[in-house]
Amino acid sequence: MRQRLALWPIVALLLSLSLLLATAPGAQAAGATGKVYVLRIDEGQVIDPGLAQFGSRVFDQAEADPDAVGIAVVLDTPGGYVDSAVRIKDRLLAAPKRIKTIAWVENEAVSAGALIATAAEYLYMAPGSVIGAAEPRELFTGETADYKALSVVVNYFTSAAEARGRDAAVARAFVDKDHPIPGQTDTLLTLTYQQAADMGYASGVAGSLNDAIRQAGIAEYELVEPQWTFSEQVGRFLTTPWVAILLLVLGVIAFGIEFMQPGLTGPAALGVICLSLFFLGNALVGTAGWVEIALALSGVVLMLIELFTPGFGVFGLAGIAAFGGAIFLAAPSAGLAWRYLVWTALAGAFVLFALIRAISKRGLGRMLTLSDSAKDWSAQSPERSHLVGREGRSLTVLRPAGTAVFGDQRLDVVTEGEFVPAGVPVRVIRVEGTRIVVRAVDKKS
Repeated sequence: MRQRLALWPIVALLLSLSLLLATAPGAQAAGATGKVYVLRIDEGQVIDPGLAQFGSRVFDQAEADPDAVGIAVVLDTPGGYVDSAVRIKDRLLAAPKRIKTIAWVENEAVSAGALIATAAEYLYMAPGSVIGAAEPRELFTGETADYKALSVVVNYFTSAAEARGRDAAVARAFVDKDHPIPGQTDTLLTLTYQQAADMGYASGVAGSLNDAIRQAGIAEYELVEPQWTFSEQVGRFLTTPWVAILLLVLGVIAFGIEFMQPGLTGPAALGVICLSLFFLGNALVGTAGWVEIALALSGVVLMLIELFTPGFGVFGLAGIAAFGGAIFLAAPSAGLAWRYLVWTALAGAFVLFALIRAISKRGLGRMLTLSDSAKDWSAQSPERSHLVGREGRSLTVLRPAGTAVFGDQRLDVVTEGEFVPAGVPVRVIRVEGTRIVVRAVDKKS
């Protein structure tokens, strides 16, 4: 009887351990349903900075979710910007071991899309899909990129393929037509779904996203598809190249009109809005920050100093350099940055010149010139010292040079550096040869 009683503590201990093991987190996870996060680059979407920023958020959410077991990228894209694809490629390669990364090519993964597909741990092709044709092209001409740019893209592909155990020679043939693989018939390699599977570059053929996930070894799962936020959509739209170029051109032209005719609040407001939207868009997609914004503001301030202060162009040149530097740093890539700068300079100069000519030809020159005629203009005599102390009114904006009227005389005058709007009382404070220096009269004093 005593021996039977002595067994009870041992039995109770075994039952307790069994209960603890049954309720342990590992035991729950073994039979639980995991989550597979989905990043869609389908329906012909272009891989751009906005998409890369959205992709980063999808990865962040998945990696922060303890129930996440996979990230699936659905691909049907003609490609896009290499720098944006590299951001997604890096996240795929750096995903935690507990999260499987799966790429499913629904229709085509060409150009930058092929890089993303290569970087996934598992790559499945839908029947009829293709992958490859990733030769980099110049933004301006559409011609094949130079050898330096080509070499960089080749390394992106080959390093991703090596990291995932895929044939690096195939990855290189996607990019470099001068390094074909045996049996390649196309100038630039493009593989059909069956060729990719037969070569082992793809993990297999899958008829659907769910089929691809199950073939990757995830039996029980729940699909999670994060949606685009409003700010992400706005950022993607504002960083579309033609939208960004339009914002820059309109902003430069608007400020040019304001500089020619100060006091017109409309052009200044339009310029501020356009340039602010350009930098806001790049900030929303993660390519611009406070450094770029501060550099742009300093450029505008320097150009304003040059406008209202006599000098030798130092402030103006420094302002242009600072503003151009801000645009260059804010752009998603160096190639796109040069495109912004060149098109902004050319289009801004051409449109501004055409605008001034059109206004003058249509009799609207009063917007940019004096409204009064010069019939009462009188030449300045060599001796004007008697004008000291005389009061008149600025006829044009003095910044610092301009025209003032004294009685029935109109004279070229200059301030000591301050800005004086048109129609303000002024007084001659000194005459230096033919140079008449004036100062605004403070009526309160």
